Amino acid sequence: MELYNGTNFDPNGKKSLKQRIMRRIYMLFLLRNTAPLAFDCVVIVIAAFVATLFVSFKDVIANFSLASGGAGISNYSLTAFSETELETKLLLLLLGVVGFLGMRDLKRAWRAFRTVRDSTKAKTE
Repeated sequence: MELYNGTNFDPNGKKSLKQRIMRRIYMLFLLRNTAPLAFDCVVIVIAAFVATLFVSFKDVIANFSLASGGAGISNYSLTAFSETELETKLLLLLLGVVGFLGMRDLKRAWRAFRTVRDSTKAKTE
């Protein structure tokens, strides 16, 4: 597609070129803002898999269902956490930190999607 042939200027070609450039810019913007979220999701999946090697979730849910009321659940949770090994506590800490960072990156990615959506909507109107 030729934008300028020496005698006349094709305004449709200019708009098309501008749209292609802006799409690439938007794509890079979204990639930079969503890549940390994707990394956090991969870390959470790996940590959850490793957690299944140390913790029997079937037994935890069975024991948790026996605790009744708010005081029983809090006593069970406190006792269960204090009786676990150091590796399990560190794994829970890792999951908590990565979950917090994941929520932060999710907010950033959501803002990026809204920014691109709003800016492309404003351009088409």
